[in-house]
Amino acid sequence: MKKFFIFSLLVLSVNFVFCQSDYIDLQGVFNGKYRYEKLKSLCWRPETQQYTYYDEVSDAVKAVDLKNGKESTLFRFQQLYEETTGKSFPNKEMFNKAGGKCSTAWEWIDKNTFQFYAILPNKGASYVTYDVRTKLIAIRLDAPSAIDIVDQDGNKALYIYKNENSNGFYVNDLRNPVKEEIILCPDTADGVVFGEAVHRSEWGIGEGWYFSPNSNYIAFYRMDQSMVEDYPLLQTSEGECAAHLAYSKSLKYRRAARTSHQVKVGIFDAQQSFKQKKCVYHYIQTDVADGEFLTNVTFSPDEKYLYITHLNREQNHSKLIRYDVATGKKLAVLIEETDPRFVEPQHRILFLSNGDFIYHSDRDGWNHLYQYTFDGKLVKQITKGNWPVIEDFGLDAKEQNIFFMTNKDNPVDQYLYSVNIATGKLTNLTPKSGVHTILMSDDKTCFFDYFSNLHTPLQIYAGSSDGKNLKMIKESKNPYGDTELGRDTIFSLKNAHGDDLYCEMIFPPHFDKSQKYPCLVYVYGGPHSQLVTNTFMTAGTFLNYMAQKGYIIFVLDNRGTSNRGAEFEKCIHRQLGVLESEDQMVGINYLKSLPFINKDRIGIDGWSFGGFMTLTMVTEHPDVFASATCGGPVVNWEWYEIMYGERYMDTPQENPEGYEHANIINKIHKLKCPLLIMHGQQDNTVVQQHSLELLHQSVLDDVQINYFPYTTHEHNVMGMNRVQMWHKIEQFHNQYLMK
Repeated sequence: MKKFFIFSLLVLSVNFVFCQSDYIDLQGVFNGKYRYEKLKSLCWRPETQQYTYYDEVSDAVKAVDLKNGKESTLFRFQQLYEETTGKSFPNKEMFNKAGGKCSTAWEWIDKNTFQFYAILPNKGASYVTYDVRTKLIAIRLDAPSAIDIVDQDGNKALYIYKNENSNGFYVNDLRNPVKEEIILCPDTADGVVFGEAVHRSEWGIGEGWYFSPNSNYIAFYRMDQSMVEDYPLLQTSEGECAAHLAYSKSLKYRRAARTSHQVKVGIFDAQQSFKQKKCVYHYIQTDVADGEFLTNVTFSPDEKYLYITHLNREQNHSKLIRYDVATGKKLAVLIEETDPRFVEPQHRILFLSNGDFIYHSDRDGWNHLYQYTFDGKLVKQITKGNWPVIEDFGLDAKEQNIFFMTNKDNPVDQYLYSVNIATGKLTNLTPKSGVHTILMSDDKTCFFDYFSNLHTPLQIYAGSSDGKNLKMIKESKNPYGDTELGRDTIFSLKNAHGDDLYCEMIFPPHFDKSQKYPCLVYVYGGPHSQLVTNTFMTAGTFLNYMAQKGYIIFVLDNRGTSNRGAEFEKCIHRQLGVLESEDQMVGINYLKSLPFINKDRIGIDGWSFGGFMTLTMVTEHPDVFASATCGGPVVNWEWYEIMYGERYMDTPQENPEGYEHANIINKIHKLKCPLLIMHGQQDNTVVQQHSLELLHQSVLDDVQINYFPYTTHEHNVMGMNRVQMWHKIEQFHNQYLMK
């Protein structure tokens, strides 16, 4: 019996090794093969400590009490199927075959009512509302298609949609709809854009409009680009079998030191618009002298005031200004901040009921929270220390605590903290080492914590913000469990300035320190990035795949990257590529000191700013690398856009030496290693001129470069085509590093 047991273990272990011998399936990344198991439609029920989710087995909405773990069924979709069709459908599949479809994503309107979108057999598109107390279903059959809705105001009924037959955005109300189409703003013309993030998505801007707290107004951006130069994008493909001539499509591209766009903030009056059945709007009376870039648009809780942070063209002087919503008039400049390098206002203010507000600033060297009076007088600094407030989630109902993300305890981690406004007391609500991604309830009493660390796949926790309850509610298995991953480690190296530079290294499976391995360095290194974080598969699927193929993978976050304080982040000003490459060489020299690294077979790869860094590294240190690949690289910062380029480099006229030194065209003659450059032909971020001009210079310098344009892709190669790009990078480096 004992011998049989040992034999069985041997068989199982052999099978286990065999099952784990496969490489990561790169195509599987895009067909859901490695998707984490999650609780669908997980959300908090308002005014309770219950979380709700969709249970696929019972086809029902379930609720779980955080304190005692008691689970109950709130709603079965079977009830909807039968009540709306008069038929008994045994399961969801039969309902779908009859022409029905239900979204299992819902939103709570209040404590007892939620709504979701559905297509009902013989009835069409509908919004379904369910009351968990009365068990009654209400259906709006004239509901707009969920596809048509561009944005909706959370639990409110106000929504914005785009008509297929019109280029404009329109506004309506789900609960009390009007038949007339009411446009968000009729003040349009050639080159004018509504409903998009302005200033190329800088300073945390991710939307083109903002709903007021009670949905009485919508603040919106109006961006006039008519004065901006046109940039041509060559269109060569409209489909697999399309036979047509190529043509040019124009892009409004705002290059450094050239004419910029003009932006206004408008106010759409929802109540008056619905009452008069036409758009009623006016503009906020901003003055370009206060700063032409308009960021962090925020309504006051009572909807009387609109706050806008202005930033000047030089991006070294910001003003927080209060405006009157009803008239659009400027009322007061509350806070002004200057920095000889640059100011980056990225956070909206938080309001206290006494009229005070909370403001983000890195004036002491780290981004922290400050309390101000209504009139803009400083009350106190709330958080302090050599660590940043990365993101805030707002205040609790009693306005005693602010919740925020920080890496206070470890620069490669992120935690949910609370700070008591009165005392400054800090509480770590998610102390486990790793990265915690947080979703808080509207009243801030509870939160979901999507957690992982380097060696722990996704775990989902539900917790109370008083710190008394924190329970794991879902533990996902390792989606890559059928493959054998290499060992992953994070550590730090010191640069000459004394900074800790955090690094990640992935070893091949079955690593043998007596052997010598080729090394692939992956680099980004630009502002607003942090590649080395204590998360599972932090380097991403492709780099782990390359480790499986026998490479040692190395990643380093240099000066200029995020969450390390103002000096670490801003020291790159006017000299992009200098300190970044200096730090990257700290990592390279460390690699060359390791006995298991083949010093003659080091490759490098990067995209966008990482492409700029790749080209900088291989031209300034040409004897180090045996191969290099990059995509969408910035080659000459004079050709890059205003907001980003001028912030970090000033203008070419103000900083000719910095632009000259960073220009890859001046250095490409130094290239020694094989180089592959890829570029999206429709790239509207780093336009293709960068790589094309570099190719032209390489001809003049008699330098050989491999080049591959992705004809239908923009700044990166997305979707299943990314697999082809990954294999191209793999095959290119294999030629020179896997000899």
